[in-house]
Amino acid sequence: MTRPGAQLALSIVAVATVLAVVQVATAGVPRSKFDAMVNRMSQPVDESLGLYDDQDKVVQLTVGNFNETVLEQNRGSLVEFYNTYCGHCRRFAPTYKELAQQLHAWQDVVIVSAIDCAAEENNGICRTYEVMGYPTLRYMGPGFQPSEKQYGLKLESQKPEEIRNLLAGFVAADNQTVNNTLWPNFAPVSETESAGSLFEASQNQREYVALIHEPENSTIAIQTALFLLQWPAVQVRRFNDASLAVKYKLDTSKENIALVDRKDNVKILVPEAQTSEAYAKAIETALRALHFTPRPEQQLDQQHLTSTTAKNGALNDIIKEVRRNKHLIYQADLEMAIRTILHNEVPKVNEISGERLLALQRFLTVLQRYNPLGTNGRELVSKLKDYVVQFNQQLPGKTFEQELQRLEAKLGPIYSANHFVGCTGSSPHLRGFSCSLWTLFHFMSVQAATNEGAQDPLEVLQAMHGYIKNFFGCTDCSEHFQAMASRRKIWNVGSKDEAVLWLWQAHNEVNLRLAGDATEDSQFPKVQFPTVSSCTQCRHNATASATATKTGADIDWNKDAVLSFLKNIHNPQFVNRFGVQREELLHETLDTMRQKRQIANVFSDMDMRMGMFLYAFCIVMMVVAFKLFAFKGGYRKKPYGHDLLGKV
Repeated sequence: MTRPGAQLALSIVAVATVLAVVQVATAGVPRSKFDAMVNRMSQPVDESLGLYDDQDKVVQLTVGNFNETVLEQNRGSLVEFYNTYCGHCRRFAPTYKELAQQLHAWQDVVIVSAIDCAAEENNGICRTYEVMGYPTLRYMGPGFQPSEKQYGLKLESQKPEEIRNLLAGFVAADNQTVNNTLWPNFAPVSETESAGSLFEASQNQREYVALIHEPENSTIAIQTALFLLQWPAVQVRRFNDASLAVKYKLDTSKENIALVDRKDNVKILVPEAQTSEAYAKAIETALRALHFTPRPEQQLDQQHLTSTTAKNGALNDIIKEVRRNKHLIYQADLEMAIRTILHNEVPKVNEISGERLLALQRFLTVLQRYNPLGTNGRELVSKLKDYVVQFNQQLPGKTFEQELQRLEAKLGPIYSANHFVGCTGSSPHLRGFSCSLWTLFHFMSVQAATNEGAQDPLEVLQAMHGYIKNFFGCTDCSEHFQAMASRRKIWNVGSKDEAVLWLWQAHNEVNLRLAGDATEDSQFPKVQFPTVSSCTQCRHNATASATATKTGADIDWNKDAVLSFLKNIHNPQFVNRFGVQREELLHETLDTMRQKRQIANVFSDMDMRMGMFLYAFCIVMMVVAFKLFAFKGGYRKKPYGHDLLGKV
């Protein structure tokens, strides 16, 4: 008995060793290093989002400080509603930063602020203000309170000079009784006002009035007044009547500024350029020469977001892993796409009705059919779909969000990862959700192609088109996709394999259009996929195609090989789980089942020998026991005492 027991112990040790080796190998990096990396990367993804930081002059808004910063204030607010993953928002961010820097001197009257609608915590704000596209700029004046269909004045332009003009016009229109002593007097100078009366309506500390000739449809004087808020010694007044220019000794053909003191003395100022900055500089120079100084800048009481990004070491580990395996599909990215859609994109819509409601129902139906989540996640999507299809008129976004939260509380943990892996960027502002969205729809199109029960070749493409048109937060991206879908005749796709290839070609067209764009991640340049290194057979002439990829020329694709390649990498059993933090929430992989079979094989021969031995031993023991107790000595009747006494 000693030898079989020793064999059993040795086998257990051997299997444990094999499993440990397999576990380390499948992780892609040493286990201890990987665990440490995941711990550093496990912060909620929303905290690493945001296009602005404390180095910018943009006031960062969140659900926690929006109302106290914007509503019922004695100054106005320019608010940008944006999405971090929106390419157009990323391109606009440097412009908005520069604008905020220019208008920082205006902050006592109007602040430049922004709120990230890609952060799940801000869903309620973005939904309340009915933000339908990104970026959206709105001006909310002093004492502003939102009401139905009144969510601020929208600025239609994204050009800095036009934004300044529009903003100055909005501020001047609020020239009313504002509880703000720094608010300029934007009322034009009237003919009845004299040089002396100009000071009667001003504060006592005003020693000078700067009269500026402002042409029709210009805001140069308004902007100049806002640039001079830090100079209490001067008040800017504007006029556009030529007769008033004569009154103040101004030749409007070459002179536009008259600096008037309390003794009716007039000093003509000639700015270096016809801009509000140049006007303000000319007035400041004159005041400094008269020994006046600006008041100290007041620090705006604002709540900044704490920027929490992954440490460089952890981020580099993930980037290194992804660059080593450029063609892999990662479970974490599929889950992040679903999480963002359900938790952020859909709930931001105030009213989901009509075409938008139908698009949501179609998307959830397709997602239910080709769901990459684990058991809890599949049940969540199934129940959520059943809930949404009950509505045929209107579904409020807040109601959808509440049902989603109720189901998650009931079902338990849903997601095995909370950060991107294959779609991670070299900074939190790059790649991310838009990358994972492509990954998810590629994955579902391949599953549809391999599903014998699916008959509609357009089911995934239709769901994708409806989602991007009605919910995708990047307005510019949505418009480009719809135009491309029409040009590429998406509705003429005739088979499920054609649907896979249509989506692949569309994605490559987007990569070609955005290659070299400001939104491109230098660590992950946009190339034509699959690359030669990922699939040599996918191009008829791999050498020439490699050059064509860089130049943007047409590539001679082997579409049969491409289709096989796409079906292979999107096979659910081959989806890589690098970066997954809760693998127990997912279904078993082929590797896991193979490991179990290996364990069974290790013990199968020993179990058979031990089983036969125990079976034979039990038979022998039963026979021996039967002989000992059933047949030994036979049966013999014992005499009783009363019989013997009777005979006596």
